Amino acid sequence: MDGFAATLYQNLPFPVVLVDAEARLLSHNDAAARTFGWNRDDRDPAGTAVLAGEGAAARLARQAAGGRENTHALCFRHDNGTTFDATAHVIALPDAAGGPAYAILLRSLLSGGSHGEQILLGQRIAAALDTMTEGFAIFDEAERLVMFNRSYKERCGPARDAVRVGVTLESITRANIRAGMFPGIREGTPEAEAMVQARLESHRRTGSGGTVFEFGKDRWIRGESHVAETGDIVALRVDVSELKRAEAALEKKQREYLSLLQILPDMILRFDRDLTIRFANDKYAHFVGSTTDELIGRYLPDIACAPETTAALMDVENYTRAAPVKTVEICIEGHDGQMMWMLWTAVAIFDGEGVCEVVCVGRDITEAKRQQHQVEAQTKELRRKNEALDQFTATVSHDLKAPLRHLSMFAEMISEDLHRGDIAELPHYADHVRKSAARMRRIIDSLLEFSQIAYRIAAPKPVSLSDVVRDALALLESHVREADGRVEVAPMPEVMGDPELLKRLAQNLIGNALKYRRPDDPPVVRVYCRESADGTQFIVEDDGIGIDPQHVGRIFEVFQRLHRDETVYQGTGVGLALARRIVESHNGVITLDTQYGPGARFIVTFPKPVKSKGNDRGRLG
Repeated sequence: MDGFAATLYQNLPFPVVLVDAEARLLSHNDAAARTFGWNRDDRDPAGTAVLAGEGAAARLARQAAGGRENTHALCFRHDNGTTFDATAHVIALPDAAGGPAYAILLRSLLSGGSHGEQILLGQRIAAALDTMTEGFAIFDEAERLVMFNRSYKERCGPARDAVRVGVTLESITRANIRAGMFPGIREGTPEAEAMVQARLESHRRTGSGGTVFEFGKDRWIRGESHVAETGDIVALRVDVSELKRAEAALEKKQREYLSLLQILPDMILRFDRDLTIRFANDKYAHFVGSTTDELIGRYLPDIACAPETTAALMDVENYTRAAPVKTVEICIEGHDGQMMWMLWTAVAIFDGEGVCEVVCVGRDITEAKRQQHQVEAQTKELRRKNEALDQFTATVSHDLKAPLRHLSMFAEMISEDLHRGDIAELPHYADHVRKSAARMRRIIDSLLEFSQIAYRIAAPKPVSLSDVVRDALALLESHVREADGRVEVAPMPEVMGDPELLKRLAQNLIGNALKYRRPDDPPVVRVYCRESADGTQFIVEDDGIGIDPQHVGRIFEVFQRLHRDETVYQGTGVGLALARRIVESHNGVITLDTQYGPGARFIVTFPKPVKSKGNDRGRLG
């Protein structure tokens, strides 16, 4: 063929094949190569049988004789072994040295339409695919590349030249490794072989949703594979770099969020409407003796020691959109055995069905509570000191003025008698002055003793009441002997307090019982303890003169004496006030049993030790 004919032949839009008498291929144009699949692996298809079936020579001779204007239905062989039907013109060529030859011009497939139009349509489809930003390729059943768009090729960067029709997916993958398209993977290493196998396996897992892999510098690709009806595999390469960067930023924020939750001094817990734990920070996990991984998915009440304590926080039905927050304070025993306070705050999160989650924050407020109690105690102490100061002022204005008046009066009488030279009464006056001064000294000493008793004990410790009473009786031995009395003491338990102050308390109560006895009867004092709902009761009772119940409201005040005649019952009226102050310093209560008689019975109640108001580990629930 001359130059014009060859050009026309090669650029016809429809397939043309030249065959010998047995329908073996002699030549073909580019359209025929695409139609029959002869453009793979650079093979020369010459000599290939074009027609399927027997009797090809007879059929070609018969159809050529019918004229070139007629078309005939023929069954053709595709290079991949399949067959397809199409209508074609069969034109006899002039005899050549090799014998009869024919030109077969494929007109259309039997499904209808011009084959040339289909080729033009294919070109349009290819052009359209090139506009896609996603990579698109078709591989045959042998994983050889059939077609691809521009994006698929350009994504391979330096390895783009390895992308051509007929090459295998494995060769493309190895070319990408060689070009460094898989960060951190070097050719010839076990990692490179693993990458090749991973890409092939992903390609073969059609319809699985694909896999995401790093491809190129700071780029991520999602590879998907789908099977076509022809058995070919359609491969898609979608750039998800922006999505991966967004995910990385989100993961970073989540890590920062989790790090913040972990370093916070508070305990944080999150559970759903079924009371299943969804999150717990290390602070909470450590406090309950577990780990965050072990807690996730656990049923919250299963790990609680005392769910009744914080039941309100776990009752998701009680949260409302108007009141989604609940708060509760609990007092528990810490790991070191010391009491600690915790403030739990819970916030409910709602969805269309109601409460979907509850987030709880537990804060250690022990120090704040300790300071609050200290302030309250200091306020109480200050109030009592002010009351004592008021009493002291009243005492100074009344009780101290009396002996001062006596001193002043008898001093004036002594001065007048000396001025007249009359000294007969001076010894009598001097005796009154001495007694008034002694009374003033006793009052001052009692005031000092009363003011030195602290309201609070810095470090209370277990104290045996039996030992306290024994030490007090040692100090009162002369009083017992002088009164010819008897003190009966029963075994007694321990209480928390200060041993010296408790010894002073026992000494005052037993001393009063010995002092206020009946004139002609030896006193009998009984000291014992008993347990009550409020705590341990320390009881001192006697068979003495007793106390009229109408005075019960004033016997514990300073300088309140029911017996003014000191020649019979000496004292300053400070003893019971001092006893009450000691008892109150131990957070106790002292009372007079007005139902007891004859004699007097004083009951001191020491409170029970404070027990935990929560569970033993402070766990929510």
